[in-house]
Amino acid sequence: MKFYISYKNSELKGDTSKDLERAIVATSVVMTQYLKKNPHFAGVQDVTLTLTLCGRTKIKTLNRTYRNKDKVTDVLSFPIYENLRPDKKVKEKNLPQMDLGDLIICREVAKAQSKEFKVTYPQEIIHLIVHGFLHLLGFDHEVSLKEEVIMEKEEAKLVRAVYKKLK
Repeated sequence: MKFYISYKNSELKGDTSKDLERAIVATSVVMTQYLKKNPHFAGVQDVTLTLTLCGRTKIKTLNRTYRNKDKVTDVLSFPIYENLRPDKKVKEKNLPQMDLGDLIICREVAKAQSKEFKVTYPQEIIHLIVHGFLHLLGFDHEVSLKEEVIMEKEEAKLVRAVYKKLK
């Protein structure tokens, strides 16, 4: 299986650092390993998702339009499939190629959060990609406390694995 992150940097320029590129590549390697263990991806050869880094105005507009929340957020996920969680039954035959959907990350919020959480900007981007990726698979921390715990556990495991790849 090959996993591709199609990366776009909209509006503002300047996020083309080697560290950010390395972080995205390491994240895609870990996501590939994670998906290989997921029965929804048995026999799937290529998996893609689109990642866009944008500014505050764009993410606020998207959040208002698609979630009825008129505020800036850190990451938005637009899944194609309803539920691809590894703990859920496979309902359909897997396709040879699957697109998971779109992730939109607000550059300015990620930079502010990196300072707040005392991590590097690429580390915060990793966290947000992993968080959004899990939403694309059907995890949702906003449903219940139980689901929040499940998602946080998966998120922590994946982020640790990406950090290991970067060492």
